[in-house]
Amino acid sequence: MFGLKMLSGRRLHAAAPELCDRLIRGEIGRRDFLQTMSWLGVSAASASVFASAVVGDALFPTAARAQEAPKRGGSLRFVCQIQEMTDPAAVSWIEASVVFRNTLEYLTLVDADNVSHPYLAESWTPSDDLKTWDFKLRSGVKWSNGDDFTAEDVAYTIKRWLAPESKSSNKTSFAAVTQVEIIGPLAIRLHLDRAILAIPEMLYAYNCPILHRKFDDMGADWPKNPIGTGPYELAEFAIGQKATFRRRAGYWGTEPYLDEIRFIDMGTSSAAHLAALSAGQVDILYRIGVSDLDLVKRLPNVQLLTGKAAQTIVMRMQVDQKPFDDIRVRKAVLLAADNQQMLELGYRGEGTVAADYHVAQVQPEYFPLPPVKRDIAQAKALLKEAGHPNGVDVTLMVGNTQGTWEQNTAQVLQQNCAEAGIRINLNVVPSTEYWPVWNKVPFGLTYWAHRPLAVQTLDLAYRSGAAWNETHLADKAFDAALDKAMAIVDVKQRSQAMEAVERILQDQAIMVQPFWSNKFTAISSKVRDYQQHPSDYFNLFKTWLA
Repeated sequence: MFGLKMLSGRRLHAAAPELCDRLIRGEIGRRDFLQTMSWLGVSAASASVFASAVVGDALFPTAARAQEAPKRGGSLRFVCQIQEMTDPAAVSWIEASVVFRNTLEYLTLVDADNVSHPYLAESWTPSDDLKTWDFKLRSGVKWSNGDDFTAEDVAYTIKRWLAPESKSSNKTSFAAVTQVEIIGPLAIRLHLDRAILAIPEMLYAYNCPILHRKFDDMGADWPKNPIGTGPYELAEFAIGQKATFRRRAGYWGTEPYLDEIRFIDMGTSSAAHLAALSAGQVDILYRIGVSDLDLVKRLPNVQLLTGKAAQTIVMRMQVDQKPFDDIRVRKAVLLAADNQQMLELGYRGEGTVAADYHVAQVQPEYFPLPPVKRDIAQAKALLKEAGHPNGVDVTLMVGNTQGTWEQNTAQVLQQNCAEAGIRINLNVVPSTEYWPVWNKVPFGLTYWAHRPLAVQTLDLAYRSGAAWNETHLADKAFDAALDKAMAIVDVKQRSQAMEAVERILQDQAIMVQPFWSNKFTAISSKVRDYQQHPSDYFNLFKTWLA
């Protein structure tokens, strides 16, 4: 314990000694130890020394070849949607951040193993009650326009998230923040009205980049005034076409290897993406679908990267819209659903069966709650009791936002429910028509991206009044249970607290959440040191081309 304190260089959180003891006793794994200690302000390097070594079970493979010396220069071509992104804090989709994170940076960095590291924040220290967080900011950082990076920028950015007129989902995520206090030129203090353990992890969410303090004064349109602290600067930007970044001089950190990164929007056809990759016209694809796997494996000079993640789809029901305002109807849908069959037929078995409560096995707070057992007779009985003796007709809207496997999965649910007399009409629309109404339709299929912590998703999706609460669930018991889980440091105790959270979601029967889908992408064999991130938060600063 003394050695860890010396390595940390400052006061340790009161929970740190017990975490060390639990690691020694074998009660927690090294990954959980590293993650939790990083939240408490101990660097991953210091915690790793204490733990002897970092566990070698990264979720995602790295396209790295240790025997090769990295080369500088070159232009990397990355296939990705180029979306409108005037305000980085208000974007709704990760693709936008894949583009702007080459110039805009974050207070923290969460790696592929979900361990938090310093970034623009050099360090952080939480109070013992986890309601006050002090952040020491990195010195010597300059914006691309020559201005110094200061605490003013950070305070401005966070206050902007929380402003009454804010359109950012961060308004929900950081609702516990009551005050952002500047305590020095390079120091800020966050005051919270409730304890939250994972503040450092939350600050790496895709829509949390730090903006220049004059962002609004300059028009609040980032592509028109692309000032950032990162190693690249925006050279050209055209929605639906391209975004080009070139390495800039004067970067505060380690100089990246690439001279240029070119993001190319090639539409939504994965066949076109793979053809371009195979022909050597592009180097990295943002994502490929499960239906592309057989083709990718046959392509020369192409690497397939796969990994598990807490990404999923939910067929969610709005609890205040008929017929789903009757919990008996919602429970009948869950009892009729065959999650295993949806995984096998809808996603070719490339994932893990889920149990309708939106917490994944790869997330540290997961509690193994038993799944709902399929029971057609009980489903029919509930429908009859609810006044639907001859069954019920409902419409499920599907946008195929991630590919036709969404529709394939919905068709399996349609067949499952038909056995119970639940007649599902599938309304399949283009993704461009789905996104404007995704949270408005009574019954819809929604893709939810990976987040390192389940509580991050649950806070956005199911808390009363949350920004993305598409089910309209308003359950005070759920909110209180989630608050409790978010404040617990001990890994096992936090998981046990999540039992109540998960059970409320499952018992409320607000969604069929059939499986957790594996991630896939393909890259050129020339690409080195590129790591697929479970959140699709790609850092290309160490990537190079052979």
